[in-house]
Amino acid sequence: MPLYPGMVHRPEDPPFQIEGVKDREEVDNIHGSRISMSSHAGPHIGAPLEVGHSVRSVDQLRFSATIGLAKVIEIQDKKAVKAEELKKHRIYPHDRILLKTRNSSFDSTHRGHNEDSIYLDRTAAAWLAERRVSTVGIDSLFIGGNQKNGKEIHRILIQAGILIIEGLEFSQVK
Repeated sequence: MPLYPGMVHRPEDPPFQIEGVKDREEVDNIHGSRISMSSHAGPHIGAPLEVGHSVRSVDQLRFSATIGLAKVIEIQDKKAVKAEELKKHRIYPHDRILLKTRNSSFDSTHRGHNEDSIYLDRTAAAWLAERRVSTVGIDSLFIGGNQKNGKEIHRILIQAGILIIEGLEFSQVK
């Protein structure tokens, strides 16, 4: 998911902004950029502190969970990722699971977080926690979507030690 002014962001977060920073001596010469954004802009790790169930912060997570082979699963359900659909795939302990949903087919001005974003439902979160996967990634800015139990989805995964990656983009993945 590229970063650009006007990109989709969570309603409660500030928008992404970028501006050129000029060299003090050369007025016409831009030397860098000032970037302002939420930690939820674009692809990001869902931090344990976000849901208040851990004293760890993102810099204390085991990033080995993000490195290595991953299974990309294309989700057919048009509303949510459910355990029923995940059970059709060979998912083992310590697997890195990336969920490609129809969210990746939205144009870039709507991709990632809107009222129709596909999310991980409670049954899928519990099943993945049971399977003891190491990582779950999704092409939405919030793995629990706009649902009332969105924070519960985060909590289930985090308490199981699962690293969450949100805001992925799979439009070019076949």
